[in-house]
Amino acid sequence: MVCGCKKWDDHNAITSEGLKQDLYEQISQDPSLSSFAELLEKSGYAEVIASSKTFTVFAPGNEALATLDPAIVNDPARLKRFVGNHIANQSWFTAPAGKTFNIEMLNGKYLRMQAKTVEDATITTADRYAKNGVIQVVDRMLPALDNTWEALENNTSIPAKQKAYMLSLFRNVFDVTNAEQIGVNPVTGEPIYRPGTDSIRTNIFWRNVHDLRDESRRFTLFVLEDAAWDTEVTKLNPFFVTGTADSTRDLSAWEVVKDFAVDSAYTLQTLPDTLTSVSGVRVPIEKAQIKQTILTSNGVIYVMGKIEVAPERKLLSFRIDAEFYRAQSVDKRGNTFFRDRFNPVTQLAFKDVLVFNHGTSRFNLSYRLQNMYSVKYKVYWVAVNDFQSNNFSQKLGIGTPDATLLDYVTVTPDNYEEVLVGEFTLDAFHPLLDIYLTAANTTNAANSALVCDYIRLEPSFN
Repeated sequence: MVCGCKKWDDHNAITSEGLKQDLYEQISQDPSLSSFAELLEKSGYAEVIASSKTFTVFAPGNEALATLDPAIVNDPARLKRFVGNHIANQSWFTAPAGKTFNIEMLNGKYLRMQAKTVEDATITTADRYAKNGVIQVVDRMLPALDNTWEALENNTSIPAKQKAYMLSLFRNVFDVTNAEQIGVNPVTGEPIYRPGTDSIRTNIFWRNVHDLRDESRRFTLFVLEDAAWDTEVTKLNPFFVTGTADSTRDLSAWEVVKDFAVDSAYTLQTLPDTLTSVSGVRVPIEKAQIKQTILTSNGVIYVMGKIEVAPERKLLSFRIDAEFYRAQSVDKRGNTFFRDRFNPVTQLAFKDVLVFNHGTSRFNLSYRLQNMYSVKYKVYWVAVNDFQSNNFSQKLGIGTPDATLLDYVTVTPDNYEEVLVGEFTLDAFHPLLDIYLTAANTTNAANSALVCDYIRLEPSFN
């Protein structure tokens, strides 16, 4: 398979009468393609493919077009979209089976071409040269399908509840790409933008999971039937406790839906029994639960009778790399060291932070976590005391530096193992939670040290 970069001397070696005609002339003079020629005229694409630019036309024969919906033919916009789905820029030639090419069509959608197939059509007459491109005659038409997001919006067979939730995720978000600057903040030096120009309307799913509108990529989207959707959302409500039932349900719904799209298009034959979402959650897929398959221009949607994901699969651990703190309780940058180390237990290199001889009682480094579930946590750290021979103690303050949810823990010399620091429970969901690595209540250098590689908070379901 090659495109327009095919060797020019090969092109010149072809002595075909077709090279004297443009693409439209060839198609319009072929009786077996007369129906497609009429569509080219009616859609305005006849003039396009008669131009000096180079194209590939995937031309369905008359028999293939016999079942074309008259509603498409009689709707100018739909007809242009349909015909444009059969024309690509550049010349695309057939070749032995191997790599699959994703070819952009004139309507902005993409078709997959491999050897002598394009999507599910077979190329019956291949590589017919014209003076401005190539014709591939195909045995069936290539409908311009909705992309995955359009299908979610428009297909009436999509279950209502998950669809309604995904369509509710539109927000105005800050974006200065097209913003008009009208001044500068004299205090901060930051630009001031004209109100209304510094935000865009977008969908949170597009930004944080996958943009299912992207025609150049391939997706698989799973949509639960309404009863299954309710079951999965309700199952997660205890981990997203807020002040209202509605906000709890919205948070639980997001936790469900964020794992229901992947950036590959799986057929029934290639669909694995487990997929990993963009957030790292392993999602089990039972093919027997597929109730409907909806093909899209950039993938596939599976309507599912159920997808059961245990909370312990979805609610993953939080990890803090200790060197990336937000702030120090007192500016002690001169006493702060970022160390490159090797862990003989894990056989991995790591970087940690050490604050030594800072002379401040209960000195602390602060960190901020987002979207903390309402659940019990087991807390671990790796804190390597390889800089002195005596013990010292440090603690984690949950919410405040001196919070008593966790006690002080002794840091013994040369321990490279992960240490259980303790357990605590959050009774409510926290959009933001501050955590403080807090030194002992002393100014003595040896006893007030702080050191840490990482902190890990693991949800506990026991």
